[in-house]
Amino acid sequence: MSISFQVQQDYGVAAEAVLDCDLPRYLAVLLRVAGIHEVSVSERNAAAATAYALAEEAVRQEAFRFCDEEPPHWPTLLAPLRAPQVAACLFRDACQVAWADGEIDPIELEVLMQIANELQLPEWQRDRLLDGVAEQERARLQILTLFA
Repeated sequence: MSISFQVQQDYGVAAEAVLDCDLPRYLAVLLRVAGIHEVSVSERNAAAATAYALAEEAVRQEAFRFCDEEPPHWPTLLAPLRAPQVAACLFRDACQVAWADGEIDPIELEVLMQIANELQLPEWQRDRLLDGVAEQERARLQILTLFA
């Protein structure tokens, strides 16, 4: 499988690990984060952008099946995604989806902390990813206001 420019740009040295992981579960996590409240357009678009960069239609449909009816509990959903590079990338992507509407509320933060815990991310890495995504998203929103 060749790695697209976008995947290489977004995941760097972890690109192959992410592409070789259980992508339907990976994408299902992002869909569940987008749907913590009602799915906003910006959160849906953030999850969709990742889904389209990483997976073909059949894989995306399988991800939706993880979210239909009774979705698996977080431990079951996340267990196959604990490889260090995959876990870090997934947590970063989940933070980006949660931030897509311009903020992370306490409920979203609680879910993100649960995800980080289930992925067995070290606290230092979890905190650096949370802070890095927050900084990136605040800068993105600042730039967008310049176009208004």
